[in-house]
Amino acid sequence: MRKSSVKYNNSELCNKTKLRLCLLVLLVFLNNSSYAQFPEELGDICYDIGFRCVTTNIDPIEGLYTVSTESKVLLNDEVIKQQHSEGFLAIYSNSDGTLRDYNNKFEFYRIGKTQTYDVNILWPKYDITKHDRIRLKGTDFFDVSFSLTYEMPQLELKQRFGSYYAPGLKAIYIIHCQKQSPSRKDVEEVSAFLKKREESKSLTWSGTGFSIANNLIVTNFHVIDKAKHIYITNESVKDTLSATIIASDKEKDLAVLSVGRGIIPNPQYSILQAPQKTGTSIFVLGYPLTSTMGNEIKATSGIISSQSGFKGDDILYQISAPIQPGNSGGPVFDLNGNVVGIVCAHHTNAENVGYAIKTTHLMKLLDNRNLSLNQSSDCSEGGNRKLTELIEQFKSNVFHIICINK
Repeated sequence: MRKSSVKYNNSELCNKTKLRLCLLVLLVFLNNSSYAQFPEELGDICYDIGFRCVTTNIDPIEGLYTVSTESKVLLNDEVIKQQHSEGFLAIYSNSDGTLRDYNNKFEFYRIGKTQTYDVNILWPKYDITKHDRIRLKGTDFFDVSFSLTYEMPQLELKQRFGSYYAPGLKAIYIIHCQKQSPSRKDVEEVSAFLKKREESKSLTWSGTGFSIANNLIVTNFHVIDKAKHIYITNESVKDTLSATIIASDKEKDLAVLSVGRGIIPNPQYSILQAPQKTGTSIFVLGYPLTSTMGNEIKATSGIISSQSGFKGDDILYQISAPIQPGNSGGPVFDLNGNVVGIVCAHHTNAENVGYAIKTTHLMKLLDNRNLSLNQSSDCSEGGNRKLTELIEQFKSNVFHIICINK
């Protein structure tokens, strides 16, 4: 028996099959947008891009784009359906620094500092990545456009078209992207906001200091840096006294203030120059976080944990007494009644780890400026005293330092 053989080519396709394919394309393919519509979340992303455009250097491709897309379905290279659509595409740097679009459909990799990018087109469902290369057009960050072409994987086509799938079927997107945001106006608005926020910031800050003579007070350099007006006060003075800087060492983070008027009691402690051993019991007096913790002097205790500070800095001791912002410049006492350090910082990523400048560096600063101390004799041999007694005796010589920058 003679077998019948029928061969179909592009011109011999059944019109009914082609019509059904066109209808299916219209219903399940071309109406499914390949780019992000504009959900509310994109507003936050665009603001973030605008903010970083003002405050840091960002990649030229980042932004919100209007997208014009030509979608084509072809069968054996014959276009059986074509459609034009509009939408949006947001490209931004995510937390790991990768440039992606909002729907995680594209990844962009800039080639050096050029305007050319390699693009990965992602189909994670099938573990498929396609590649393209684009070049940005435009004269500056705000005037950027590019075009991108990609083809839908055959696996996705088979799933979408089911029994209507046929070899030779292709689906192609050609997208043209024009940056819309951030615009120059957007950046100007962010700049104005940041300027207003900066102007509205509190121009007052505070720290701690302690007296070394009846009109001299020691604190950190960073406490009084950039202050136009400096004031001191405590429960004993019961007034706010004006102070001026008479000596400083920025590298060692030390400053000496002079109080022009008012009576400051002579200190009842000594400044001990000898290095202190690891494990020496200490306590700290100061005025931390006064906006929330109040203006009363605060005491914390601990030990000298190490002979060196942050990253082995031998100018500093590491101490375990808890300290907070506002403790800076305050005295570190041993239990004999001697100042053995000056609080300067705390470790933000560790529990009860603070740093204090060794008093040797304070004495060098005073000697270099011919400043004299008025202090009690060395109490090293006096034996440990009750902490409550020491705090009561010394607190009148520890001051809340208030700085104003206007």
